[in-house]
Amino acid sequence: MAKDKCIMCGKETTYDVSVPIDYRFGYIEGAGQLCYECNKDDNTVRVPKQIVKNTPNDMELGGKIRNMFYKQEGL
Repeated sequence: MAKDKCIMCGKETTYDVSVPIDYRFGYIEGAGQLCYECNKDDNTVRVPKQIVKNTPNDMELGGKIRNMFYKQEGL
């Protein structure tokens, strides 16, 4: 069976494309599967779906994400 590819680095993941997302780690709804290395990478910021859904203005969304990042980094 074909393996899913990581959306960040393009490497093959451990998951077959037929495995339901409920049984996977590192799957981001609306984006795709992350490999183990990219999923544990500290260079990514996860954004709650509700923030994306409730912020239709892209510029405002970018500001919210930037604020989340700075709060997480303690800056």
